[in-house]
Amino acid sequence: MRRIGLGLFIIGITFAKAYGQEDYGPVNTGAANYLTISADARSAAMGGVGVAAPGGDHAVFHNGAAALSDVTRRGGVAYTYSPWMRDYESGYSLHSLGSFYKINQRNAILLGLRYFGYPEMDGTGEDASGIHPKEIAVEAGYAYEVIKNFSVSATFKYLFSDMGRIGNSRGASSVAFDLGVLYKCGINDWEGAGWSVGLHASNLGPKINYLTSKEALPATVKVGGAADLPFLQMHKLTLTADLGYRLSPADVQALSVSAGAEYAWRELVMLRGGYHCGDKKKGDASYATAGAGVEYAGVRLDFAWLFAGHEYLARNTFWVSLGYSF
Repeated sequence: MRRIGLGLFIIGITFAKAYGQEDYGPVNTGAANYLTISADARSAAMGGVGVAAPGGDHAVFHNGAAALSDVTRRGGVAYTYSPWMRDYESGYSLHSLGSFYKINQRNAILLGLRYFGYPEMDGTGEDASGIHPKEIAVEAGYAYEVIKNFSVSATFKYLFSDMGRIGNSRGASSVAFDLGVLYKCGINDWEGAGWSVGLHASNLGPKINYLTSKEALPATVKVGGAADLPFLQMHKLTLTADLGYRLSPADVQALSVSAGAEYAWRELVMLRGGYHCGDKKKGDASYATAGAGVEYAGVRLDFAWLFAGHEYLARNTFWVSLGYSF
């Protein structure tokens, strides 16, 4: 086990190292940084995009308004697992569960759960032996089509950090909100083709109070665009990109860009690739991703892999998602 100080654990030193930031000196990455990790394999395979891409099971994590963009599905649920930073140290893991259900053509409800586990660590204080820190986010959202092709969403999050027995504290909690907007439109004289633009503000809420310090949530604003381009009857190409700005903490305020593409054959087999460009000095590294997926009779299996340089401790991380939609 590694002995780790409470202060380092709280401010997210783990995540600063994950993104290779230690080369530029200490930075306060704030709390609940697991919320910045892609929560599903499809998004991860395309560089982490999701603001304007067709939503569904994981729309609650990217932009709830996108849950209404797929007219072929009424609802769905999907589970994702990722052994985060597995090349650095075993024990870090992200589990997510996302779902949505359309009440009708203009209304949808969304539910999400994220669990992030840390390796076993040494605590401090009385009876502090091995502890297993973990963080949990419970999310519930609602999407509404205001007018044709224009949707909005709001998502509420309850955040809990269970530190085990560290000092005199067993954890801390906070709440946060996400707000989303999406507009979609078809392309004239191109059957099945369309484009969409979206805006998403995430993790807006008060700081988490850890003993003697309060740490800011990873508040972020993103704008994104996507285009669905079917061709030769059985083929479709989806192109999408997001431009994001990290609002808090102040130490990591910076722009980022993600772009990705997906090729689908008969909506049965999908190939994906993407790239994320971040500011390494602000704790956000650049990396490439790739992945694939298959879907049959509503059951979907997706996989993604992250490629990065040696200094990025999250290199060679992968995601696996299993879902069902109807």
